[in-house]
This record gives sequence, C-alpha cells and structure tokens, in this order.
Amino acid sequence: MPPRHDAFNAVPDTLRALLGMVVVFGVCGFGLVRLLLPQALRRYEVLWILPTGACSSGIVLTLLGFAAVPYAINLVLVLAAGLALGVYAVRRHGMPPAELPSLAWPVFISFVVLTVALVPMLFAQHYAAPIGTGSDAHVAAGTAEFLKHSYPTGVDPSQPINQMPPLWTSKFPIYYAFAAISSVSGLATWQILAVLAAALLAMAAIGLFLVARELFGAPAWVAVAAMALAGLDRMALYTGLNPYLNQTWGFFAMPFTLVLGWWMVQPGLSRPERQGSVVLFVLFGLVLVFAYPLAAPIPALPIVIFIWSERRRRIRAGERVLRLTDLYRGRRSLIWLIPLCALLAVPVYGVGQKARGALQVLLPGHSLQGWGGDIGHFVPFNYFLSLPNDLLGTVLFVGIVLLVLYGLTTVPRSLAWGLGVLSLIGLVLAVYFRHRQFGYYFHFKLLAFVGPLLMLVAAVGAGRIRRWGPLILAVFVIATAGSIVSEIKDTGRQLPPATIALSAWASDLPHGATVRLDMWPPNQLWAAYFLAARPLCSQLPLLNTDYPHVPYSRKADYIVATLDRGKPADAIGAPLKVNDGYALYRENPAVPGPDNCSQRRQDRLYTGSGWSPR
Repeated sequence: MPPRHDAFNAVPDTLRALLGMVVVFGVCGFGLVRLLLPQALRRYEVLWILPTGACSSGIVLTLLGFAAVPYAINLVLVLAAGLALGVYAVRRHGMPPAELPSLAWPVFISFVVLTVALVPMLFAQHYAAPIGTGSDAHVAAGTAEFLKHSYPTGVDPSQPINQMPPLWTSKFPIYYAFAAISSVSGLATWQILAVLAAALLAMAAIGLFLVARELFGAPAWVAVAAMALAGLDRMALYTGLNPYLNQTWGFFAMPFTLVLGWWMVQPGLSRPERQGSVVLFVLFGLVLVFAYPLAAPIPALPIVIFIWSERRRRIRAGERVLRLTDLYRGRRSLIWLIPLCALLAVPVYGVGQKARGALQVLLPGHSLQGWGGDIGHFVPFNYFLSLPNDLLGTVLFVGIVLLVLYGLTTVPRSLAWGLGVLSLIGLVLAVYFRHRQFGYYFHFKLLAFVGPLLMLVAAVGAGRIRRWGPLILAVFVIATAGSIVSEIKDTGRQLPPATIALSAWASDLPHGATVRLDMWPPNQLWAAYFLAARPLCSQLPLLNTDYPHVPYSRKADYIVATLDRGKPADAIGAPLKVNDGYALYRENPAVPGPDNCSQRRQDRLYTGSGWSPR
C-alpha cells in the first residue's frame, strides 16, 4: 500500500493529460460546433465542443494518415486547421453563448463522473497508468504509440505493438486521437490511458444529459439526475475502469448520435441547419461504428424509426421526400467522394469484417466460443442497472420497467417507438444470449449499452411523477452510489512500477542483446511492452489468445524472471538487476539451441476450429 503522502503523486500527470485532451478536442471541435450545430441545440453549445473535437480529430488524422502525411506534420495540420476554422467561425457568428446557470449542473456532474472513474488510479495506485484487469490495455497503448511512427497499415518491429491489430482495423480514428493527446501532453500513451477512458465516460454523461433534455424535454433537474444515474451505471463504469477502451469510445458516441439522429429529421430546420446536423451526425456515427462496430445497431434501430416516421409525415403532407441520391450533386461530388472513400476503405473493411464475423455466429448452431473475450462468465443482470442482487433489487427492476413505459408515453410517437423497440429487443436478446453457451460476451456488450439507456428513460419517467418523483430518483441514486463503491473496490491494477522500470533495464543492455522472459505467460504482455527495445522470447509464450506474443526460444543472452520463480536453471551468477517484481540474469552461453528471440511479435487468431496464425 503506497504511503499516504503519495496520494497526490498522480495529479500532475492527470492534469497534463486532461489539458492535452482539452487542447486537441477543443481546437478541433470549436469551429465545427459554432458553424454546424442547429439553433435549437445551441443553448448547450459549449457542451458539444469537446465531444465533437474528439470525433473530428480522429477522423481527420486518419484521413491524412492514410494519405501518407507524416504523423508530426499531420498533427500540426489538424490543429492549425482547427484554429483557422475556429477563427472563421467567430468572425462569422461571434462567440458561443455561455449561460453559466444552465451549464453549471451538467458540467459538475460530468466532473463527478470523471473523478469517480479516476479514484482507483489517483487514490489507490498513486501514479498515472492503466488500472483494472483488461488485457487490451497494453494493445491500446501500443497501437496509439505505433501510429505515431508508422503508416497505418505498416509494420514497425521497434514498437511494442508492431502493427495495427488485424481485428482492430476499423479503429484508426480513436487511436489517432489517443496518439494526439499523448503528443500534446508530452506523456506516454500508457500514462494517459486511464485518464482518457475517464474523460470519455464524462463526455458520455454529457451526451446522456442531452438525450434527456433535447429528446425527452425533461426539466433540467431531471436531466441532471438521469445523466448521473446513466453515466455512473455500474457496467458503464466497469468498461472505463478496466479499461475496454474501444467499447468506451462507442458508449461515448452513442448518446450524441441519438440526439443528432433525432434532430436532423425534425421539421422546421432550415436547410443549412439540417445539413449541419447531418455532418455532425456522420462524425459521431462514424466514430461509433469504427470504434465499436457491434454497437452500431443500438442507435441505428431508433434512428431508422425516426427517419421512417418523418418520411411518412412528409408524404402525408405532400412534401418532397429526402432520398439518398440527394447527397449526389453531380460530377463535382466525385472530387471529394472518391478520395474520401479511398482513404476510409481500410476502416470500413474492418467494420465489415467484424460485423460479418458476429453475424456468422449469432444464429443457433454456431459456437460463440471464439467470442468469449476475457470475461469468462455471465455478468449478473442487476449490475447493468446498478441494482442490489436481492429482493429489493427485483422490486426496483420492476419499478424501472414501469417507469420506462411511463417515460415513453409522454414523448412523440416516433421517439417512443424508437427507444421502446430498442429496449424490448435489447432485453429479449440478452435473455437469448443468456441461454447460449459462451454467450456472456454478447450479453455483456449488449446490456452495457442498453442498461444505461433504460436507467435514463426510467429517470425521465420518475421525474414526471410530481409527488413521488424526487423520492424515487433518490432511491436509485443511493443504489447507484452503492454499486459504484463495490465496483471501485473490485478494481485492481495491472501495471506495477516494477514492470514500468523494465524499460530502463532494456536501455542499459547492449544493443542487440536478446532477452528471455521467464514468467507466467499473461505477465509477459506488459513486460514485453517495456522491454520492446530488445529482441525477446520465452520458453512458454502466451498462446491461444489474439494478443501478439514473443516467439519461442530457450537460447538468449539474458533472462528476466519474476521473483516468485527464483533463479532460472539456465542463468549463471548473481542477478545483475533486481526490483520489487523481477530479476535480470545473464544466461549460460552453454545453453544449446538457436537464439530465436525477435522484436517482431507473433499473432494467433481463433478460427472456430482451433488457433491458427493470422
């Protein structure tokens, strides 16, 4: 346990990471929001800036990255373009309105979400590094670092992650944005990962506030309560803490996509406003689809219902019906359509690859074993609604269902049908996956998105009950607070200081010296990350996962072993270096066999009938 005087050691790096995000996202989002946001949504214009910048920065960095613009120049161009667009927007429309009383509570609650998500790092770990148990963290940090140095589809053995993981080929925008924050803040990608995940949860809470306020028309105090309940939902918090970064990006983009999907089809918008809302919708929609393709149907279902309902209204009113062909404005459109499609071809292919793989196993008769992930069991249903696992939790669940139904009765029919059908299908599919062998991955992913939405609609429904509404919301707040405490207590840490110190050991070794990893295979992930400057190998590499692993070899120049294993049989002499977790030995030159250590990682991918090379 770190001493109490170390409690604020992580604060400076946390503030640097947050400042880097504000710079990148603020510069890239300000001008777009000022120019494109419909007038009907401008009362909370300030709340849109950072989320819009998160999406636009990643998309534009990706486009320029695939256009072979070197990363450093790419980043400078994107920030300069954002500044120029911001100056143009101010000259044309002035500064955005900032009604502090109306912004104070949603900003405060988003800060609470941010702080809660950072509690395990700030007050238990005491240094900026990933927390939780999600092994994707080392791949996420390594992927963002890789994009700083290489072409998006290239290979760079000098980096901890040699290439964009084949299963992540749709996710370039979120990792380019991740890399940009690292560069601007001056911190390593692994140092800002937990802060980025917490910030995404905070921005997701803002999006949920906008759903309650702009779609349901809820009073401000109800919308604030709804954003707190949905934004701090136990499983939403779990995805950020562990961290499932791809899923957290998808969760962040979902509520903004819903708001824009609703408003872009509403009557009364001028043509420029409608076009602006469509552009913003596309930005958030692309990030959602690229970051987490499996979540795309969740906002898509209600949005399709919104569009279909508006189409019927226009037909009945004798108005012109919008068609997809309206996007084509003659041959001049091809000047930007063809390059855009070419530059996004790889991410789009990645989306199709992921969707095709999921669809192939969803029907009965197909094994879900390859989609088991690292969960390994079904998450209790009450976790997704932040409820206790007892009789009271069951009563509260029934109350939530009734409140959702009541909340949907007082909104426009298309909105009620859209979110109502989504809620019903989500719960039915959750039951279906609960009865499928190895169905816990889809069960978890589905309810982690639908659960917070149910809590939001239930909060809106409770807010419409004049006498008992505040008391009902208070009960849910207490239940959510209890679930938050339980989740934080269960959050571990995966990157101890002893592992981080291995990077200094690698620097002290002779150039080209090879290192064998003698440790439990899962521990090799982060150890190999920080020793990546030297060729690595292991006698027991991490197989049967989709994580890149070091090659097999007994022969090497040095051995890094965890202290619990003692001195390796192939080591000679006393340890050259020792810290709290590892010891470095020189390997006996008489050990037979070839030295197969390499900086190039090897990958294996589950095919359904067994593990085979990618």
